[in-house]
Amino acid sequence: MNFLDRFRYKYDDLNELGIVKNINHDKKNYNNQNLRNLLSSSVKVSKNLFPKIDKSINNVFQRLGINNNFNFFITANHIETQAACAMMPQSPNAEIIITSRMIELLNSEELESVIAHEVSHFYYQHSLYPSIDKARNRTEYLNFLHLSRAAEISSDRAGLLGSGDIENSLRAMLKISTGLPDEHISFNFSSYLDQLRELRQLKGNQNLLYSTHPTFLNRMQALIWFSMSNEYNEYFKTNKKGTYDLKTIDDKINESIKKVTGNELDVSNKEIINKALLWGSLSIYLADKKFSKEEQNKFEKRFGEKTTVSIKSLLSISKMSVIEKRVEEAFKEAEILMKSDKEKIKIILNEIFSESDNHNEDAKKELSQLILRLNI
Repeated sequence: MNFLDRFRYKYDDLNELGIVKNINHDKKNYNNQNLRNLLSSSVKVSKNLFPKIDKSINNVFQRLGINNNFNFFITANHIETQAACAMMPQSPNAEIIITSRMIELLNSEELESVIAHEVSHFYYQHSLYPSIDKARNRTEYLNFLHLSRAAEISSDRAGLLGSGDIENSLRAMLKISTGLPDEHISFNFSSYLDQLRELRQLKGNQNLLYSTHPTFLNRMQALIWFSMSNEYNEYFKTNKKGTYDLKTIDDKINESIKKVTGNELDVSNKEIINKALLWGSLSIYLADKKFSKEEQNKFEKRFGEKTTVSIKSLLSISKMSVIEKRVEEAFKEAEILMKSDKEKIKIILNEIFSESDNHNEDAKKELSQLILRLNI
């Protein structure tokens, strides 16, 4: 396992969508239209043409300990400070495109941070995440955006690891976010992060909930926290003691981003989870066509008195087909949740089954069907 896997941000997880990572990265594939287009419109990096850039690229791959199966291109753009990793899902190689403005703005060490960031998008296979326009509803759309932002946190860490120094990454971030060269900036990163505190005091900016990238404020803070983790300092023998373990750091970063974007995603996911649990538990309890007093008490303890009264009223005036339709609707909605949330539903449904009066074949079958509907 490469250390990039060890330091991957835990919320950047292909498994949340049941995606299997491709491990065949050993060969270059020249049979793709994107490469043809780049060879026609941009300039491919070589030692003879761009010796300094080529050296930065080699430094990155040496530090990251992975093979260079990439084609690097410089494209003429003196306005936008951009770099991108162009790849197809499950492709054995990728193209990294860097704008001329990016080259002009950054020094060689800062550029290494950007190169490593883009290379890691390929290594982590972030192209396997679905495009946000493939989302089936608003909640799935927000979950896809959450994964996209998480991917950037992982790649920022790779940028640090590939450049060999956190200051290279932080300087690159500040220069890219301002578009200004060294002569105009005093690299006082704590002063820049004061903006993050101001933003939180203003209750964040919920428009960032619809962004594929976290704000540079969050990204810079996340990188500093990462460099303070026990695992980072132990692995790289910095002779410093970390402040937190990496799991705690990851949770802190997630909470910090939410303080800026708001908690709509959490609220939306929780509503779907609770709805699935409510109708799922009722379906299990009613497997024997009864809703005993003891089951009603357990239901009330879990979902509250008001909800229990409403359900009892619905049961008194409705046919079972109405309940079955509500169950179907709730689990169709739950099917789009991330795998970790669906696992939570599965665990609690099993708990509810163990609490029910009946453990007959009908109840067991109902539980199995509910879990099957989650499509875990």
